[in-house]
Amino acid sequence: METFRRYEKKYLLDRSQYLQLMEKLKDHVRQDKFFEANIRSIYYDTKKFELIRRSIEKPEYKEKLRVRSYSEPKPDDLVFVEMKKKLDGIVYKRRTKAYAGEVLNDIYECRFSDPQVGKEIRYALNYYDRLRPAVYIGCNRTSYVANDDKNLRITFDKDIRYRMKKLSLNASDEYDKPVTDKIVMELKVKDAMPLWLTEILDEVKAYPRGFSKVGTAFLNELRGE
Repeated sequence: METFRRYEKKYLLDRSQYLQLMEKLKDHVRQDKFFEANIRSIYYDTKKFELIRRSIEKPEYKEKLRVRSYSEPKPDDLVFVEMKKKLDGIVYKRRTKAYAGEVLNDIYECRFSDPQVGKEIRYALNYYDRLRPAVYIGCNRTSYVANDDKNLRITFDKDIRYRMKKLSLNASDEYDKPVTDKIVMELKVKDAMPLWLTEILDEVKAYPRGFSKVGTAFLNELRGE
């Protein structure tokens, strides 16, 4: 079982801000153990997209269910199945594993590596009136960890793309559409942000803002973008 509890803050950066930031961060951070990843996620929702619609409204409490891989998986490869909840700015994540072929074929009947987390996932699947695969989100991520605090992680997501048909954990040049042309930076900390990082963010004029990849993708689709 993997359980996470942390604060997460997101920032939308243009190319200039990103380059300035990386120059200023170089003496404070190092590449994470898993530095580069091609993240592929399928988000589950109801037929009316109730979870995504609720997330867009920025409520105090929200949750999401997704299947995630960090490369293109084969049917017998293990992928992550995650329940992610956010309450008053604190993110709680419960994660287990399942075989890609099984979970993508039928998440209700697949085997989970952790029975307790699997039980919680099945409860959510049925509570929301049978969740189903709804949106694919892909991006290229680089990850860093602070030199003086292993619990402070900084990730940068680029080339963020989505699709709402032909859902699988494989990329699809034919159906994928851009979510945003910005770079999404995410800070993940257990407690307060260090002063040196606050000062750097002020210098490059980077300010936190609520941003949901899947929510933005959904709105893009509604607008026909």
